[in-house]
Amino acid sequence: MTTGPQAQQIDLDPAFKIVLLIVVGLVSVSLLIMVVLAIVGAHNPDAKNLFALCSDTFKLGFGAIVGLLGGKKL
Repeated sequence: MTTGPQAQQIDLDPAFKIVLLIVVGLVSVSLLIMVVLAIVGAHNPDAKNLFALCSDTFKLGFGAIVGLLGGKKL
């Protein structure tokens, strides 16, 4: 006896899985670098530029993950 709607199974392309894993990897590495730079407290211009680059990569990557998963669900 099921009480809710049947769960739909979504078939994922191998290419979709690869792209999703690459984006998740980039987001994870960017977040890790940002955390390390925040803990170390590097104040030189190169460290600030690296932090800004990782911040942008994190934001864009997170948006890409939401877009990929949202587009696959629809």
